[in-house]
Amino acid sequence: MTLDALAREMKATHVLGAGRIGEAVDVVSEMFHDRSFTNFLTIAGPMVPAGFRLLFGDLIDRGFLDAIVTTGANLTHDVIESLGLHHYQGSFQVDDRKLIQRGYSRIADIFVKESSFERLDKTVRKFLSRIPIADRRNIAFSELLSKLGRMIKDQDSILHKATIRNVKIFSPGLLDSILGLSLWSFAQTETLQLNPFSDVTKMVNMAMDAEKIGVLILGGGIPKHHTLLASVLREGVDRAVQITADRPEQGGLSGAPLAESISWRKIRKGGKFVDVYGDATICLPLIIGAVLDRVKKRDRRLVE
Repeated sequence: MTLDALAREMKATHVLGAGRIGEAVDVVSEMFHDRSFTNFLTIAGPMVPAGFRLLFGDLIDRGFLDAIVTTGANLTHDVIESLGLHHYQGSFQVDDRKLIQRGYSRIADIFVKESSFERLDKTVRKFLSRIPIADRRNIAFSELLSKLGRMIKDQDSILHKATIRNVKIFSPGLLDSILGLSLWSFAQTETLQLNPFSDVTKMVNMAMDAEKIGVLILGGGIPKHHTLLASVLREGVDRAVQITADRPEQGGLSGAPLAESISWRKIRKGGKFVDVYGDATICLPLIIGAVLDRVKKRDRRLVE
């Protein structure tokens, strides 16, 4: 049984998480197949440390994405990997007092060497110093990230691939990360003037110029909200799938059902949207694998 066949059987149940994943495959397939869609991927949570860097890069290479909206943390860990450094399989049971003694930081059961952040800081400072001073004034976060992406040599880097493929990288919470801390540190002694309003304009313009908008939401937080908010002036997005492990009862955005966005004009009343409640590291590979199965079938039919 292919993943596409499995997804169709899950959809046929019409209930619970299985039914939702099957429906999500349909929506994401439409977003990726229909070229009239401008597609956003939003990333919250430690998806890059968890090993999804290559999957995101593959979606960029296949032309499925027009923009990525992400936390600064995921970009931090993308740069770390691009430097030939690594994330390690750890354990929830390890005492953090032992970790710090051995020079490691923890992300759940993923470990990162503190020396990796030191190397990151030195590299980022070196990259920033190569940018002409005039270009460091009034610069949008996305423009700065694009310049960094061109300096990164690792072909698997999300930042590098996005820059080469003209996929916009937005990170409204960039300063809330180790990468952001390096930018702040550089700005204490050198010229670096960031303009966060510029990226809001860019995102709103992308939304207004789009014929249709599709959004694949991993987690929630600032990336989810920033992307949906940018579409308010066009009465919302047309298609959306969110994968979240958060619950709606507390009233937080990350667990809020997408239907709640209709009253805010973030999702169109006639749009299609699916909430998948679960761990994105489990659900996303199933969904993307099934979508790619369908892409292969369509390509074969076109050839025949």
